[in-house]
Amino acid sequence: MAGSYLKEDKSMSQLGSDNYQRENYHVGIYCRLSHEDGETGESNSIGNQKAMLTKYVMDKGWSIADIYIDDGYTGVSFERPGFMRLLQDIKAKKISMVITKDMSRLGRDYIQVGHYIEKFFPENRVRFIAVNDNIDTGNLEGNDMTPFKAVINDMYCKDISKKVRSVFNHKRHEGKFIGAFAPYGYEKDPKDNSHLIIDKEIAPTVRRMFQLYISGYGFTAIAKKLNEEGIPSPAYYKNRKYETFNVGKARVPKWSHSSVKAILKNPVYTGVMAQNKSRKINYKSRKTENLQEKDWIVVEGTHEAIISPEDFKKVKTLMKHKNNDFSGAKKAVKLFSGFAFCGDCGEYMTYTKAPSGNYFLICSGYKRFGKSHCTRHSILEEKLEEMILKDFRKLVRKFADRERLKKKAEQVVNKRKTSKNMYEDELTSVDKRLGDIQVMLKSLYEDKVKGVIDEEQFLEFYNAFNKEKVGLNNRYDELKKFLNITEKQEDKQKKVEQLVDDTLNLKKLNRLILAEMIEKVEVLEFEDIKINYKIKNPCQ
Repeated sequence: MAGSYLKEDKSMSQLGSDNYQRENYHVGIYCRLSHEDGETGESNSIGNQKAMLTKYVMDKGWSIADIYIDDGYTGVSFERPGFMRLLQDIKAKKISMVITKDMSRLGRDYIQVGHYIEKFFPENRVRFIAVNDNIDTGNLEGNDMTPFKAVINDMYCKDISKKVRSVFNHKRHEGKFIGAFAPYGYEKDPKDNSHLIIDKEIAPTVRRMFQLYISGYGFTAIAKKLNEEGIPSPAYYKNRKYETFNVGKARVPKWSHSSVKAILKNPVYTGVMAQNKSRKINYKSRKTENLQEKDWIVVEGTHEAIISPEDFKKVKTLMKHKNNDFSGAKKAVKLFSGFAFCGDCGEYMTYTKAPSGNYFLICSGYKRFGKSHCTRHSILEEKLEEMILKDFRKLVRKFADRERLKKKAEQVVNKRKTSKNMYEDELTSVDKRLGDIQVMLKSLYEDKVKGVIDEEQFLEFYNAFNKEKVGLNNRYDELKKFLNITEKQEDKQKKVEQLVDDTLNLKKLNRLILAEMIEKVEVLEFEDIKINYKIKNPCQ
């Protein structure tokens, strides 16, 4: 492509007397400054570019059509708002000349720069001048150095990219946070931007999400619950808190399956800094590729944890047993999805609903391919649960150490006390937010009366705040109920004994118990089963 710069463009030669030699130009002044310069607003460098180029145009006696500015945008990408507006005005025939301080202001990708100088500008009868580089497409003889300067700019950008990546990796290995915005539940330490501290307003929501998942809620169910309660999603919360955060097209972003999953999979909530999860394909492209977990840069103990390592491990274990959809069944948590498999063909057991309303499991291989593949292996969910419970109780009663169970139970009781403190903290946070919303609603109404915002804007913000208020009021009542139940519980010793008895005489399974204790359950013909425990079963 560099060689193409040196080829004389016949269309440009033919335009010499028609366009490039005339004096009545409508000039588009283009100024750009990279974000790495660390300036905000219109920096001094942008101001210098404007002043220099404006004087240059006026000295030549040309007309300034408009000034286009991209402050804080890299020269590698050409998707910049100011530059895109310039291109639109060129196509609309509003511009007959583009002028920049030097060629690197136009861009640092020599292939793209070549496209605009060699093809786009000439085809649209536009003259280009880079003042400090003495480049003028109206004077072909003086442009011999153009391709070399473009390549040098491109090499400079590549070198800068390597240096920046090296600095970032060094910070990652030191456990310093380098993201633009802190993860949901945290905020940047005002004393050190590379250190995370807990955001007390929304950390309770993160803890609650983990507890909901452990208790049996799926990603979509959690998202729906949070949306119904008006809990701000990560994007909406960042947009409310940070002026520089752009929510995109959605005015009031909602919680979704993916946003819930991203939080539940993120080890940052255990006090671990895990970075370098993805990387750009190269310095010219915006596309990224996800890296394998072994390539992440992980540093432990870099900040205060929101979630205990034990709870994070529970969630991770449950995620390995992904739910399988089943026709006819209610969209709720399916106890044996991901755990039950056909003992003959090895396919997973899928749920279906009987006319009686009961749910039973059948071999998915049989369901899809018929008798030629496998047989039905049908078993009622209730019966399968009872058979596993019977085997589990037999195992526990025969080999469990009651004293060790007591110690474990005491740990659980103490953890409940911690949960009570968490509920109290969240209650305080919810109460504070309700007060803030009341103030904002009043301010919103005053802005409407003064004419600061119109009726449509008022209703949009009012409905969003009001919905959040309703959800918070519901959560407030729910938290008060939890705290009342906690306060009415029996004394510690009785609770310990009760937990031990409940363990020895387990009456109900849940997915967490299955994930912790069982690798898989093989369902054989004639309602027989084989349980593969994660620990060795001494009963067998």
